[in-house]
Amino acid sequence: MHENELIKGVWIKTYTIPKDRDYYDIRNPADTRQLIARFPRLKREDVKSAIDVAKEAFAKWSTTLPVERANILYKTAFIIESRANDMARLLTLEEGKTLADSMFEVVRTVNLLRFYAGGLIVKDLGKVIPSQDKNTLIMTMREPPLGVVGVITPPWNFPLSLPAWKIIPAIATGNTVVWKPASITPTIAHELVKAFYDAGLPEGVLNFVTGSGGEVGDELVMNKDIDAITFTGSLQVGKEVNEKIGKQNRFVRVQLELGGKNATVLTKNGDINLAIEQVVRSAFGLTGQACTATSRFLIPEDMHDEVLNKLIERTKRIVVGNGLKQGVDMGPLASREQFEKVLGYIELGKQEGARLVYGGSVIKGSEEFDHGYFVQPTIFDGVTKDMRIAREEIFGPVLAVMTYRTLDEAIDIVNSVEYGLITGIVTRDLNEAMRFSQGVKVGVVKINKPTIGLEPGYHMVALRRRVMIFIRRWVRRQFNSSLE
Repeated sequence: MHENELIKGVWIKTYTIPKDRDYYDIRNPADTRQLIARFPRLKREDVKSAIDVAKEAFAKWSTTLPVERANILYKTAFIIESRANDMARLLTLEEGKTLADSMFEVVRTVNLLRFYAGGLIVKDLGKVIPSQDKNTLIMTMREPPLGVVGVITPPWNFPLSLPAWKIIPAIATGNTVVWKPASITPTIAHELVKAFYDAGLPEGVLNFVTGSGGEVGDELVMNKDIDAITFTGSLQVGKEVNEKIGKQNRFVRVQLELGGKNATVLTKNGDINLAIEQVVRSAFGLTGQACTATSRFLIPEDMHDEVLNKLIERTKRIVVGNGLKQGVDMGPLASREQFEKVLGYIELGKQEGARLVYGGSVIKGSEEFDHGYFVQPTIFDGVTKDMRIAREEIFGPVLAVMTYRTLDEAIDIVNSVEYGLITGIVTRDLNEAMRFSQGVKVGVVKINKPTIGLEPGYHMVALRRRVMIFIRRWVRRQFNSSLE
């Protein structure tokens, strides 16, 4: 490929990137010798231009007929579907996940487009409410579009479907968007924007800006012409985003998704083999790089040895390698930063006294692995709830095995972290499942299902516990019939 074809720009109507902007490289995490693309590090003035364009486009887009907006979503779905093989391959090259996982994400993005086109735009109407007064009828109208929505998605693990969950309903309901994608995976994000415009989306409705969170992201949060912010990322950065918005002398709708430290609990009434299959899939699938991944596996104390042995034997069968190769179960970590972070947590687990029973090493020694960010799937046993590897989000293929005596103790362990995204229980006892569901403080409980994966209509409703943030559920307000 010619070098000029690797240089990507931005989508800000007819905006020309200033010549003094620096560019950064996007490389294949399975083989860092391969250059995928180069993107500009934009500055505040570039983001301001994008916001101005979005504000100008809002006046017309907000009055576009809902059926016209729905048609554009349907066309975008058709275009992505027709490009699915190429987009899946690009996603794997850029992020590292297996080709099967990449194809699943492309298909899910297509499904989201059709879900919102058919289930939201056309059907989300006003309501008639009975009145307490005679000869009175209360009629409600759907809330009008907000304006310009800033979409900030630093996570690179789902660079298509995660931002699609935010962008699609925003533009579907008549808003315009300025989107900062993950710095690690802007190439596939670029293709998503291209599909929208190839489908006939008017210029300025969706604007795409790349660069650092400290400059590009901060401008989106602080700019007075942004009417709503949706952010997915770390707990700490989410708190900072909320604090900055709270200090502004105006009301901005804000939605935050801030990670997870999820547990799967096997009870004495559960199917051991089912639990192991689900935990292995949830802990090591996607290389553990998912906010819904299982990172804690709770086992009844008197079942520990049997379950642990079976878990290790099953984990040994995981095939690690380049995600483009057939038969690979787990690809590389997505970046050097994440690679070093995961290795750091593995060392921390050893220092804390946890017992490393499987994995924990960098995979090297052959042409396939020597130039990528490959780490073995890793299992720690003897983990206690005070250890950092049991409390902090690692975002990698590291599983902490913990034991409990009673269901109440298991619930206490699940609730002992500051996250509350999702949890799972494996049991044949319905009463046990219901008692567990009522006791855990999380947004989603999976019963006899893997923790990874959520239905389209229930994404973004699980908010962290103990995080003192003021959130207006603008997702519910703006997209109530599809998300409620």
